[in-house]
Amino acid sequence: MHRSIGAMEFRSISKGIEISDLIVKKSSVELILFKNICPGKFLTIISGNEGEVKESIDYGISISNGYAVDTFIVNAVHNDIILGLKNKYNVTNKGALGIIETSNVCSGIQALDKVMKDSNVSIVKMQLAFCIGGKFVSIISGEVSDVENGVRAAREAIDEKKIINISVIPSPDSMIMEMLK
Repeated sequence: MHRSIGAMEFRSISKGIEISDLIVKKSSVELILFKNICPGKFLTIISGNEGEVKESIDYGISISNGYAVDTFIVNAVHNDIILGLKNKYNVTNKGALGIIETSNVCSGIQALDKVMKDSNVSIVKMQLAFCIGGKFVSIISGEVSDVENGVRAAREAIDEKKIINISVIPSPDSMIMEMLK
């Protein structure tokens, strides 16, 4: 069994809390993120084995009555994403930064998982919708070619309409790197 994550993004805070309670009761999953996000939405991310996560998210979708804005399940999720959701990073400056900005959290995490599986990069930072209008921003570090490969994988992983911007910075200034910590 591989570790999976699933998320539900709701347009109502109260409905998000209510459905989140029901989905964690439905199966044996761990609640790893449970927060209000901008602009007035609610985000729940769970983890566990593939079957349990699927059962919980499918159940949440079936009872959401249109309150779910977006959902996803990522099977065999890259462990650095789970660490990042818990605000733990193994940061090393390897020469370049890649910045991926998406219109919502669900799309951003799916794109980042593809980046991490397809490229030799590390996660510098993840910003999840808080005070940034519901967007998701991930910053990765690696050799220039690895970062370029990673952002290419991100573009292929999700609908182009959900990408706000993608940037590659070949040699970020040390002050920039320090401020990202």
